[in-house]
Amino acid sequence: MPKYNIIYTTPHHDHYLWNGTSLNKLEKAGEGNLMFSGKSFKEEELADAMADCKKAITQSFPKDDAPEIKSVQIAVSD
Repeated sequence: MPKYNIIYTTPHHDHYLWNGTSLNKLEKAGEGNLMFSGKSFKEEELADAMADCKKAITQSFPKDDAPEIKSVQIAVSD
């Protein structure tokens, strides 16, 4: 069963991970791969999680009237 992370990109191209209750800024140091962990959502949870994320963005970034939110499928071994 696929699982997803939810990523918000600000108009200034900063990236945030939705952890289910808040947005955590993703930092990239050097030339390495961007690695992160956080709450993963099952496909059936995704619509509600995206809606909750959008509400948090509205509160934290009120000037972003067209937020870029995407779900990223993550590899999960059974």
